[in-house]
Amino acid sequence: MTKKPSGYIIYRGASLLNGAPIVVVAIVSSSNVKTGNMVQTYILADNSKSPVESARDLDDAAICGDCPHRRGTGGSCYVNLGQGARSVMDGVNRGIYPFTAASKVTQLIANRMVRLGTYGDPAAVPASVWRFLLSNAAGSTGYTHQWRNALGLAVREFCMASADTEADRDLARSLGFRTFRVRTSDAPVMPGEFICPASAEAGKTKTCAACGACAGGTASRKADPVIIVHGTLHKRFELSLVNQLIANRVLHRV
Repeated sequence: MTKKPSGYIIYRGASLLNGAPIVVVAIVSSSNVKTGNMVQTYILADNSKSPVESARDLDDAAICGDCPHRRGTGGSCYVNLGQGARSVMDGVNRGIYPFTAASKVTQLIANRMVRLGTYGDPAAVPASVWRFLLSNAAGSTGYTHQWRNALGLAVREFCMASADTEADRDLARSLGFRTFRVRTSDAPVMPGEFICPASAEAGKTKTCAACGACAGGTASRKADPVIIVHGTLHKRFELSLVNQLIANRVLHRV
């Protein structure tokens, strides 16, 4: 009996962020404790390099755009590029994932929860790919740092705006987004926000698959989740907030 693939390539083409080649792989099962057994989608620079090498060479612009947390620019991204993303890119290079249109893969993952952009920004990919993929799904989660531009607006229906500050949240809400805000431990929870139930501070009472609140505009819950910055690079996150505040002040003086 032929073994079923562990994943499928659902898009291979130009990044909408900068035109460089990217590849999107849907991994059909996951042991991720926080998210639960969701279909995981990896958006990767299609250049045969490992994600670590791509970040080092700044090729991650194709999948992360101008995200302030890009590893390639010394940011605080929580994704461990030496684990899942590296393994998936290795599989791409070895040719173990068949190319299958998202409209067909959707039949294979019917009634499953799907995580858009386990690594990479969903706005790098044509929104039609995600719509096909999610057409028979039970639900999804997704986040974009491109919410200030048209590419982010294209995925607003199924992506949360990744907000780094209270001001970010206010602006994203004014653009019609729901938000997922990362905060420092001393920052307050704002009105209309709730603590992410999959977070350590909430006691990890639910997985992302069970919660389903981070589904952008399609979610039934309209309040916005917030989480204390986590991962080994939390100090970089705090520094990035300072840099963003400085940049905003300079911009407003011009």
